[in-house]
Amino acid sequence: MTKKYIMHVLSGTHWDREWRYTAEQSKLRLADLIDSLITLMENNPEYSYFHLDGGIIVLEDYLSVHPEMEQRLARLIQKGRILLVPWYTLPDMFIVMPECIIRNLLMGRRIIEPHGKVMKSGYTATSYGQTSQLPQIYQGFGIANIFFYRGTNKYALPSCFLWQAPDGSRIRVFRCFDVVTRTNWFFFVHQPLCLGKKPCDLGYTFQSSELPVHPADEDSYELDFQVLQEDPSFNRDPAVLRKVLQSIFKQTSTQTLGPHLLALNMEDNQKPYPMLTEMIKALNAVSENVKIIQNTIDRYAKEVEESLPDDSLEVREGEMRHPAVEPGFNGLLGAVLSSRVNLKILNERAETQMVFLAEPLASIASIFGWSYPTNNLVRAWKSLLANHAHDSICGAAVDQAHKDMLYRFSETQMVAEEVTRRSLEAIWKQIDTRDIGKKSLTLTIFNTLPFSRKEVVLAVVDVPENLNIQHFDLFDLEGKQVPLQMLAKESIQVRVERELDTSITFPATRYRLLIEAEVPGMGYATYIFKPRQPVYVKYPKPGSERVLIATPDGRLENEYLKVLIHGNGSFDLTDKKNGRIYSGLHYFTDSGEIGTAHQSCGPLRNFTVTSIGCKANLTLLESNPLRGVYQVDLIVRIPAAATADGKDRLGQTVDLPIGFCITLRKGSRCVEIKTSLENKARDHKLRVMFPAGIQTDYSFAESAFAIEKRSLLWQETGDNIEGYFAFKPMQNFVDISNGKCGLAFLNKGMREYEVLDDVSRTLAITLLRTHRAYMTANEVMTPQELDKYTGSHVFGKLQFQYALYPHRGNWQEGAVLRQAYCHKVPLKIIQGVANKGVLPPLGRFFEIEPAEKLIFSALKQSEDEKGILMRFWNSTQEALQARIKTSLPFTSVKKVRLDETPAEDLELKKGELILPVKKGEIVSIIFETNLPAKG
Repeated sequence: MTKKYIMHVLSGTHWDREWRYTAEQSKLRLADLIDSLITLMENNPEYSYFHLDGGIIVLEDYLSVHPEMEQRLARLIQKGRILLVPWYTLPDMFIVMPECIIRNLLMGRRIIEPHGKVMKSGYTATSYGQTSQLPQIYQGFGIANIFFYRGTNKYALPSCFLWQAPDGSRIRVFRCFDVVTRTNWFFFVHQPLCLGKKPCDLGYTFQSSELPVHPADEDSYELDFQVLQEDPSFNRDPAVLRKVLQSIFKQTSTQTLGPHLLALNMEDNQKPYPMLTEMIKALNAVSENVKIIQNTIDRYAKEVEESLPDDSLEVREGEMRHPAVEPGFNGLLGAVLSSRVNLKILNERAETQMVFLAEPLASIASIFGWSYPTNNLVRAWKSLLANHAHDSICGAAVDQAHKDMLYRFSETQMVAEEVTRRSLEAIWKQIDTRDIGKKSLTLTIFNTLPFSRKEVVLAVVDVPENLNIQHFDLFDLEGKQVPLQMLAKESIQVRVERELDTSITFPATRYRLLIEAEVPGMGYATYIFKPRQPVYVKYPKPGSERVLIATPDGRLENEYLKVLIHGNGSFDLTDKKNGRIYSGLHYFTDSGEIGTAHQSCGPLRNFTVTSIGCKANLTLLESNPLRGVYQVDLIVRIPAAATADGKDRLGQTVDLPIGFCITLRKGSRCVEIKTSLENKARDHKLRVMFPAGIQTDYSFAESAFAIEKRSLLWQETGDNIEGYFAFKPMQNFVDISNGKCGLAFLNKGMREYEVLDDVSRTLAITLLRTHRAYMTANEVMTPQELDKYTGSHVFGKLQFQYALYPHRGNWQEGAVLRQAYCHKVPLKIIQGVANKGVLPPLGRFFEIEPAEKLIFSALKQSEDEKGILMRFWNSTQEALQARIKTSLPFTSVKKVRLDETPAEDLELKKGELILPVKKGEIVSIIFETNLPAKG
């Protein structure tokens, strides 16, 4: 009988670099896997293809163990037999910074180039949901097909469809299976034929003949059993083969695309099965209407496309965050947003330092002769992106793996900070301030965002003792005295680093000053620290009323906002310009939590403790015309843990000390909050609550290159395996507004929010969620073992930084993105002296207009090291005309795709270019110069 169907067996492994094992433990297992794969493929040409999906870092990990195998591995990659995904690591799309998604793909391409090619299809096997801009991102790398399963189900989405990004980019999506996701061949064919098991059986029957061994000493007994002797043969009984073939056909035929059936054989950390080719031959021998072949993801996608052209497919838009309906392995698992929150906060800090400080400043410095630190930044990026692997950044691995991440975050942070410092100094040296006077000092403030910023900043100025400056004023370049407030003055010894001497110091006076500074976007401003003679007032007289930001009765007030702190630590916020009062903000709730890194679950008899009845201590730390700061301390008594069976919260309680500083600055439209706590409890979820009092059914949150509108109304999901996910992901803000007014939460590193569908539309921000995913071989643990693995409980001190921003109109009319990024990215200050340079003391390197709609994403050296790349994205639903001006000596500019291949030449006329930008478009342009490179 003529074969009617083609079953494409796509073999490979889903490589979890850090999950049940640390990266170093995994390397040994990876070496075994790839060694056996190379040997198998070299000895058996019929074993055609094998996919490695863990990212290009898998290649680096393997070669760090077996560098001598590089050429043998490279030959198989170049022949297209070993397939690699285009990613460096497989990230979660909602936790990492959007720019880091692009860098991940760029790093993958950078590393693979000497070894061969990557797949032409996208593959995001385990991102917990998919961002709406992924089609545009993939298309920017020449990728036209994508395979994924999380965030989909067969009821919400067809098996194959076109997914359209906000800019109109479309990509063909192949939705994997609900129940067995990327492993249907493994479970429906491999398990029954090789192991005699039913499909999806995750159990093991102990068999002495297989030589199962297990470490039994007190240090190692928790490790897995290892089976040392396995029979690789499979059942060749024709009746059994027919039954298995019928089973896999029934399973795959639910997602038939033309004559094509998809058989995915990519189980976790799976070694290549050496008898796969014989198994396929045996199945083909008993098949009447199905021809089974080995294939690649790319070739399968191409052959399906020939049967189903684009115009025959449905078009879908938006995020892919559909929860699972039926039992299986395809859960959205959305709780990863709040697991091990300490990692999320460290990640945001490292990302911000790299993307918004180190790279932009290094790029500008390179124009003036400073060598761009490519190798050091690549090192830092590798460490950061290694932490972005899904199990790593999601907090879903063993404790030691997450301890290893701390060093990588530190490595990224330290490199970025050093590059930032050196770049600032290199740029400062080009600024001409020779006219300020020999005894005067300069304070140069740098702003790497495209928005002009007028803010009260803290400057720490060290005045050398030998300058004999006892009194001083601060002036701008027009000679106008700048408001400042001295917070502290103390004598110190300052260290000096110089090439011609050893570690040396000099005596100085350290001043901690508040300064009201104004700095142009993507530029700098110089202020003059000028000595003067003392001014004595012989006959003091009453002056005008002194306006202090804070008063001892728990109030803070500036031109725009008023804060009244209550005795329980919550506060009322008055938006003076819009005439709205937000009451009872910033109380805390703590509920039980016995879930995992992936799933949130409360005890059977759960209850919630609140801080509403607590007594807070209020301490006025600072009050002056430029800034007011209140310290609020309270203690919430919460259950120490849940019971061992997870049914109740314990009656035993512990103190949860919470302290937070509320800061209001002159001219600021935001209330800044820095919250610290020390967690001593297990099995709980702590949230901070903001009753918005705004009647709306939607929230708006920043995602990856998009602002997502999400319903907050509860969805009834019946007996679905996953219920409604009330908590949602965010990047730098979430906003609740009714179109007339709004309240935005601006954050640094928190990634989970919920808007309760209560009368007050309370915004709930997750600060801490502990869980019980211990990832050891034994599920029932003694008290001593429970105390051994406590990383998922995040014990110890934590600090969170966020702000509240009340505004007029919706998020766009209220310029919420501008406020969010100004809250996120600090101004940088350099103290200096008179200097001869080529730059004016006040300058702007770039202008982007309209800056509040075209959101800056990157300024870095281009991948070919021949220019400076700028990236921004259109946050609106309308096409815009972008106007970009630069004062730097660029000679040409071109628009490039996200992979930095040329798209079109642009006209740079007198340092200015104008280009159209589609709605939702991510734009990358490269500026080039003919200046000679300098070391």
